[in-house]
Amino acid sequence: MKITIACKYYSPRGGAQTFLRNFVEHLAADGHQVRIIALEVQDASEGVAVHVARPRGLSKGLRALRFAREVSRLLKADDCDLSFSEQRMFGADVVRPGGGVHKEHLRLIPMSYPNTVLRALKAVAMRISPKEHADYVIERRLYRDPALRCLIANSKLLRDHLVKHYPHLKDRVHVVYNGADCQRFSPSLKSHHARVRAELQIPADALVGAFVSHNFRRKGLAAVLQALAILKRKRTQRSVHVIAVGREKGWGPRLARHLGVEDCVRFTGPQTPDRYYGASDFLALPTFYDPCANVTVEGLACGLPAITSIYNGAYEMLTAGVNGFYMRDPSDAAQLAGFIEHYMDAEKLAAASAAARELALQYTFDRQYRRLMDVLAPVAAQKAKESTDRLAEKYTEAGASLTGNSEEP
Repeated sequence: MKITIACKYYSPRGGAQTFLRNFVEHLAADGHQVRIIALEVQDASEGVAVHVARPRGLSKGLRALRFAREVSRLLKADDCDLSFSEQRMFGADVVRPGGGVHKEHLRLIPMSYPNTVLRALKAVAMRISPKEHADYVIERRLYRDPALRCLIANSKLLRDHLVKHYPHLKDRVHVVYNGADCQRFSPSLKSHHARVRAELQIPADALVGAFVSHNFRRKGLAAVLQALAILKRKRTQRSVHVIAVGREKGWGPRLARHLGVEDCVRFTGPQTPDRYYGASDFLALPTFYDPCANVTVEGLACGLPAITSIYNGAYEMLTAGVNGFYMRDPSDAAQLAGFIEHYMDAEKLAAASAAARELALQYTFDRQYRRLMDVLAPVAAQKAKESTDRLAEKYTEAGASLTGNSEEP
């Protein structure tokens, strides 16, 4: 099958980018011909054709609109058997909106700010932002595109949001959860345990949580730091530390100092998370909006029970108290502290770690790929059939025309 994939960024980092690279590599290994259309490409996979589109514009919003239109133009001219895209563009046969629904994004992101005034200001700023408006225009255009045949949601949470705001899509949404590379992410990463803890000056007997994100505010770092402060005041039986992996803009360390927990947090900057999973005991991700956070499945695969929120579609995989916990309010630091304290019991932590790994083995990327192909193959077959039917109809019409001409006097 010839498949064209349109995306904004094709690079080694980020949840959406990790999915795309794995997907492309599996397609290529299966013998499919893959072409990438992207705004930016880093380290393209071997044997994959790449087209870089560089739209001009004075603002991010204008560039986003021009990029979406350019992708649509390129896909219409493409002779692929199937086109597949992310949500910030239109014209593809199949779309996987991994970033969620824009109206839910506008509703939930302001919740990550610490007080009513800041939430209100953020909500207003987002609603008047040209970039946010452009994203909304693109999304509306996408979901009304006659070329769109089906969507792949990575959780029931996302499916429900899609149907809530775009009811006409109801029968075209398929749920395929995210999967992890369970060979790369596995309990074998515990080999990094002692070395990384020594490097970061974390006590060997501490209870350590991994927090992995490139958006610390949205993913709930404030609640994590507040939970650390609660546990520190309680003087629990084990000290608790957190390794925060990813880009941050300085407010994280400032908040940690303000709360008096700077000695309990290690900010690594943007790094490959593998070794830090290996040095940790649990995953903390009380996010305010994630249709299905990849790091949840990665952490589970490493044997880290996950503490997340109901605004992360990956919570649907969890059994509370068995392989993790989920919060109804991502800002509830007291509840988060209680969940963390649960894992101070060595037996409970060991049982949850084994259950986390067992759960992840049900959500491997290989399984995700097979589920994706179960959706894509019939779409490609239907598209090919329609193309054949159109050609047959044209030949029939041409034949009828010629026959009619031959009977004229």
